[in-house]
Amino acid sequence: MSQVALAEDQSVQRVSAPASVAPATESAMMIQMIQRAAADPTVDVDKMERLMQMHERFVDRQASAAFNAAMVCAQQNIRPVVRRSLNTQTNSSYAKLEDIDQAISPVYTAQGFSLSFGTSDSPLAGHIRVVCDVMHDQGHTKQYQIDLPLDATGIGGKTNKTGVHAHGSTNSYARRYLTMNIFNVVMVNEDNDGNGDPAPVAELLITAGQAAQLSALLKKCSETAQGKFADLYGEPTSITRANFDGVLAALTKSATNNQQV
Repeated sequence: MSQVALAEDQSVQRVSAPASVAPATESAMMIQMIQRAAADPTVDVDKMERLMQMHERFVDRQASAAFNAAMVCAQQNIRPVVRRSLNTQTNSSYAKLEDIDQAISPVYTAQGFSLSFGTSDSPLAGHIRVVCDVMHDQGHTKQYQIDLPLDATGIGGKTNKTGVHAHGSTNSYARRYLTMNIFNVVMVNEDNDGNGDPAPVAELLITAGQAAQLSALLKKCSETAQGKFADLYGEPTSITRANFDGVLAALTKSATNNQQV
């Protein structure tokens, strides 16, 4: 038989593995180990428990990784939200909770997220703690919280709400701030007159170097100033480029004053 014929004969006899046969995943291998251990009467209970704990930790890591990856995708696709409402007391514009939800909920639910809000005891007198469980369809849940003073008085310090209304207003504020902080939502004062979608969030935010500069200054500020910053902006990475100079100046002044005390 010639070399050409031999080569053709070998190619005919070569058999490829079925495409449907996939290598066993690490999780499946761990389950098989547990099943074999459970069937072995000589395996002690402590070893079984350690195997189960090992598998649970693996599943938790996988769910956490899926949560983080989905959060990245959600934040990449969430557009800035326009402030369409006017606060007549402060003469400033803001975005209502329903406006924020309408703008971003289709994005984060598409990535498998859902939000569940509730309340808890606050260690601060006269404050309400609102908590939000951010749940992902792969099994991981992360809880966020915020403490806000009861919104019972106006700018002049006079009581302008009943107890029920004050709790409802504070809860609405807290849900709005929590939602914005969780998904790094950026507020803008104007739309673009219908000329297409607003720019992506990443194009409006400050650079990593600028965020690090603000973080360094923030550490030198008082706890009160740090708390106010968190209420207003969340993290330094949430600052927009348009606001950077003003925030930088305010933090520089606050840090200097705190060091002089």
